[in-house]
Amino acid sequence: MSVSDFLTKKFLKSLFFPSHNRGEALPEGLIRLLKKQPGFWDLPELPEIGSPLSSSGLIHDAQVSISKKFNAKNCFFGVNGASGLIQSGVIAMANPGESIIMPRNVHISAVKACALQNVIPIFFDIEFSKETGHYIPITTEWFTNVLNNIDFENKKIAGVILVSPYYQGYAIELEPLIKICHQHDLPVLVDEAHGSYFLFCENFNLPKSAVRSKADLVVHSLHKSLNGLTQTAALWHNGNLVEENKLIKSINLLQTTSPNSLLIASCEESINDWLNKANLDKYKKRISDAKSIYKELKNRKIPLIKTQDPLKIVLNTSKVGIDGFTADKFFYKNGLIAELPEMMTLTFCLGFSNQEEFIFLFQKLWEKLLMQNNRSLKLKPIKPPFKLVQSPEIPIGVAWRSKTYTIPIKEALGKISGDIICPYPPGIPLIVPGERIDKDRINWIETQSLHNEDLLNSYIRVLPT
Repeated sequence: MSVSDFLTKKFLKSLFFPSHNRGEALPEGLIRLLKKQPGFWDLPELPEIGSPLSSSGLIHDAQVSISKKFNAKNCFFGVNGASGLIQSGVIAMANPGESIIMPRNVHISAVKACALQNVIPIFFDIEFSKETGHYIPITTEWFTNVLNNIDFENKKIAGVILVSPYYQGYAIELEPLIKICHQHDLPVLVDEAHGSYFLFCENFNLPKSAVRSKADLVVHSLHKSLNGLTQTAALWHNGNLVEENKLIKSINLLQTTSPNSLLIASCEESINDWLNKANLDKYKKRISDAKSIYKELKNRKIPLIKTQDPLKIVLNTSKVGIDGFTADKFFYKNGLIAELPEMMTLTFCLGFSNQEEFIFLFQKLWEKLLMQNNRSLKLKPIKPPFKLVQSPEIPIGVAWRSKTYTIPIKEALGKISGDIICPYPPGIPLIVPGERIDKDRINWIETQSLHNEDLLNSYIRVLPT
């Protein structure tokens, strides 16, 4: 089977990203465009269109119009995913040799930007739930303690990165944390890739968007949490702590000089779709339906975990002694495709299409899983072994560029990593270049490998001793 053949394969239910649910919730303007002759829309940067960094043209006008609607200083479309715009933000905030404070659940794209720019990441740990195996939203008290353990006198701190909501939907109360950072004159970049729609649904009992919480830079994924095509994103800019010209130069450094016109159109259409009152009412109903789905499944005694994102259905498989990877394989085989398996849980993304039949299908397969699986594992999540505050032993950019050799990860004890190791959730690193691979991390990997054997059998590049 070819890739193109697989793309036409039908599933019983596609509960993964992108959130348009395989086209069911795409914006009408984009649907009309896609109905044109194939390739008809594939245009270069003609003068009338311009690019996300042009001073004129249709793209420039759309970005200006959208930023004004939310009283933002700037809005930039991106066609290299949220990753490319996160990296642009990192480079705009910090010069080589400076440091950025970031949580341990930061996306890999920020780590790679540090390697590219020779920025020193100062990682801070997050509280951990032994019941779910998930990180707990950062509180003001926790964050204040983190800052109290950072040597501001001897380090040049250029900014802070926060992640909210997390992959599973847990959201932070951002405004007080951002206020603390601003008291230190530190700009804040918020990775809100999974919470784009929060911005459009104010007064709807959802977390307050980072854009409204006075973050200096906010990155939205328009395919994870709006209804855009994969690879589309937006970066919002506010305040004066990040220089506009420096931000533009950073975006220009990392974004393609030939942005795909279909993806650019998707950026505009997915945002404008939510600015249309009739459409917004429709999507608010989808969100209300999602809340009802969660409530009904709970009433049917299906073990779910509540987060602040109603579009995420997080199944606590550990309650019945089944790990999330086993459950994921079962659901996949039966055509109900989830988004994120973990040791204790399995996360489904409802997306923005109608999910009327979801409860029936989900319960039917859940009962079938229980009948077929007699496993009763005692699943105990182990907290990733991180210190409260920690930086790589060797600068990440130096380690990234150093000569390395490859060995099995279980033989890497005591070595300095030249690599990034990312177990699930996707893109969140356990080990980054420049960190010494200690016994606690090897033990953690061995424990996780009971449920994800590929992790233990992987290889890692390390620096010569």
